[in-house]
Amino acid sequence: MINRVKNIIQSDVMALEILSETFFGYTLQNILIALGIIIAAIVIGKIVYYLFKTVGRSLTSKTKTDLDDVLIDIIEEPIVAMIFLAGVYTAFNFLGSPNGIINAMLKVATIAVLAWAAFRFVNSFVQKILVPLTSKTKSAFDDQMVPLVSKGSKGIIVVVALIMILDAIGFDVTALLAGLGIGGLALAFAAQETVSNLFGGVSLILDKSVKIGDKIRLDSGEVGIVDEVGLRSTRIRTYSNEVIIVPNSKMANSKLINYAQPNSLGRGEVKFGVTYGSDPDKVIKTITELIKKHPKVSKQKDPVVEFLSMGDFSLNFSAKFWCDDYGEVWGTERELTKEIYNGLVKNKINIPFPTQTIYLQKQK
Repeated sequence: MINRVKNIIQSDVMALEILSETFFGYTLQNILIALGIIIAAIVIGKIVYYLFKTVGRSLTSKTKTDLDDVLIDIIEEPIVAMIFLAGVYTAFNFLGSPNGIINAMLKVATIAVLAWAAFRFVNSFVQKILVPLTSKTKSAFDDQMVPLVSKGSKGIIVVVALIMILDAIGFDVTALLAGLGIGGLALAFAAQETVSNLFGGVSLILDKSVKIGDKIRLDSGEVGIVDEVGLRSTRIRTYSNEVIIVPNSKMANSKLINYAQPNSLGRGEVKFGVTYGSDPDKVIKTITELIKKHPKVSKQKDPVVEFLSMGDFSLNFSAKFWCDDYGEVWGTERELTKEIYNGLVKNKINIPFPTQTIYLQKQK
């Protein structure tokens, strides 16, 4: 029995000696305690995250406001990261005051997490608050301002976070800002195109020249749908599913044709010819009645069939019509081209083809 007690005491003494061993200036016992603190922080973070996902979501789903949902979206993941960083900070403090490098790294990590939370706030606020509010208004101005507000806010967050990180790692931010003030004029000249694009985008929205979804024709001839008016450029999707990226400054200062303004009405035209000897009045009446029967032709404005000219081998006409949706004009033109041809054939109005008359003179 005495020997057993001696063995136990000896094993305890050996364990204490092992725990007293130092590594990198810290005892093994303190290192294990510090690791335990970090592991505890990870476990607590996972528990908190689980509670937010289950209990928190359940509670916020029962309220009428979306603000609590936005709050949950913002903090549920960043708070886990903050708990982990707090555990790391506590562990290093237990070992002794952290050195300059570790302290700076912890500050940088904290700033990064706060910036991440700010980004999440902007995304959640825009998607769950601003977008539903702007979708209820009749004006398209607020719908176009939402992306600009979102991108602008994120840009400010990035700038502020970078300044704070530079300060955390030891840069003299005051001197840096003073230097930026001195070099502000040069920076303004260097970035004048960027600033011009920014104000160009704002002017496009304020002036209501274009909005997302409008069909436009650029002064260079391309036609497409406006997909996005960004901080720097406007994206236009062509009917070939290609994207044209135009700087906002150029968009604001160039001549554009907007098919969506002043309203959604769009005009189409089909040109055709008939043979000489045809009755123009019969042609006009026949084609006018045919166009009126087409389901996509607008009832707001009557179609107009005009006798344009007497060509080399045909009487030339133009059939003009309107569609309530300008997006249907192109397809309706294609359909009416076929129907006009069939209508002329059905009513025995001849369609010409290029001809030439050759006179031969017999020499004596």
